[in-house]
Amino acid sequence: MSWWCLAAVLFSTLMTLDARNRTGVSLFNNTWTNVTLGSRDMLDVTLSNVSINTSFTMLHVHAVHKSVVGSLTPDYHTYTSVNSSDVGLLTLLEKGQSSVTWFVNSTLNETDGAEVWMMALEYNASDPVPGACNQEFPLDNDPNIHVHYNLYETILQFQFSNIGFPRQPKRVPECDRGSSSDHRLKYDVYQYYLPERDFSAASLVQGLKRMTHPADITAHGHLIRTLDSKKKPNLTLASFKGQGVIYNVIVRDPKLNTSASYIPVHTYACSFTDTVAGCFANNDVAKALCTMAGVIGLFLCFAGHRYFKTELFIFGFLATMLITFILISMYSAESQAVRVGISCMVGVVGGILWTLFWWRFGLAVVSVLLVGLVLGYMFASIIFFTPFGNLNVWQNDFNYGMSFACGIMIVPVFLLAFTKTLSIVSCSVVGSYAVIMALDAYLYTSLSYIALNPIKRAVVQDFRVAVISAPFQVKDYILVALWALLSILGAVCQFYRERGREDFPPCPYELYRKTRQKSRLQPNIQQPDQQDREETEPLLSNQEPPTYVINHVT
Repeated sequence: MSWWCLAAVLFSTLMTLDARNRTGVSLFNNTWTNVTLGSRDMLDVTLSNVSINTSFTMLHVHAVHKSVVGSLTPDYHTYTSVNSSDVGLLTLLEKGQSSVTWFVNSTLNETDGAEVWMMALEYNASDPVPGACNQEFPLDNDPNIHVHYNLYETILQFQFSNIGFPRQPKRVPECDRGSSSDHRLKYDVYQYYLPERDFSAASLVQGLKRMTHPADITAHGHLIRTLDSKKKPNLTLASFKGQGVIYNVIVRDPKLNTSASYIPVHTYACSFTDTVAGCFANNDVAKALCTMAGVIGLFLCFAGHRYFKTELFIFGFLATMLITFILISMYSAESQAVRVGISCMVGVVGGILWTLFWWRFGLAVVSVLLVGLVLGYMFASIIFFTPFGNLNVWQNDFNYGMSFACGIMIVPVFLLAFTKTLSIVSCSVVGSYAVIMALDAYLYTSLSYIALNPIKRAVVQDFRVAVISAPFQVKDYILVALWALLSILGAVCQFYRERGREDFPPCPYELYRKTRQKSRLQPNIQQPDQQDREETEPLLSNQEPPTYVINHVT
């Protein structure tokens, strides 16, 4: 019975394919063609007049916010087709062959049409063959870059290439060895960031055109890392949700000084169909919380040290919430909303306890130490947000942990002797960063990841190998300048207001104790006459009454 069901499914699929509208599209070498692919359209894409010196050709197919299917054969077999938003097909030419035909259609579950951009490229026998040493994916020669992403990381996978060879050689060269039997091919991984929060088709197409040819890739792209055949053909990068980015790989043959590029692939690290956590999801709650944090940060930046107990509560809340969130994420599978809620509640308790510590003991050095550690966390996060954080030595957890801890401690070590200065500087820098995070919630920059990436590193095990390459663009530079300006203005304002005043307020508990002692003595001080009367009355009661002698005069 199962065979009859399978046959019925195959028959219905073939009938569906036959019912599609077949359209022929002619391509020219190195020329982009734009086609609107309907839900029931099937394209027969043909590249004619192929040069006799061409050894292989590659078809580039890119759909805007949709998925399409590209195939080497008209039956769309699993081992000859690719389903993706960025599809690449590589064809090895036979002797005398002057034209190539590929087949493209929309996926069966797509109800609307898709805007498709296509281009074909020809390569000579000396050029490396991208993906010709495929051992994992269905295509024999797979020039595609496969992308997998989540909230924390984006993983790129591609297959090794082979050195170039002519049409129908008697013996295909052994993968990436050549005549000298050495792993000579090099793989340069590039990225190109689209404008922040720009999901338009025009922006995407412009970026794809800049990331197709090796010369254009090196001119416009940013080199992330260079790999060779001794390493695995994959790379992990930090995810930036909602940020469009295009990746591509250039394979180079240093011996022949030739190169070829894979198929560029784009991602936004989010889904266009998910209404809860997708690219267009409603984040009003997150924006409201960030706005509240920005208002508190503005207060902390310009008046934090004056209201010292409030400052201690805020920094105690931040430190406790951060530690709690990391611990819960490491040992619990709860949703992110639940983890954030629990961490905030524990953070409130931590802030209250740290404030009570100051109230009871009044130790300014110890109380400001936690404030300095939070500033040290910001300092270490900034250092590891730079290219310094992408050194291979930090992939070891011990090396990273010890270095990050030293970065946290270096701030209080140098400034703890100047306790008031440490308090004011911490309030200015951390408070102004909270303002920047509030603006980031509306402008969609990458500055919020300065504080978030260390949390990702602690929570996600594989994040230690992730390359952190932030999309610093115009808005990012403006916010960085604003952050520096607010930090300086906040520090200057607080130093000016606190001139001539005590560095720290007196211990609240000592004030409370002295007030109670004074209240006990207060009645004796206010009524001295009554006390004197109480002391003299017993003396007067013990005296004999006076005797009066009356002399009568006769």
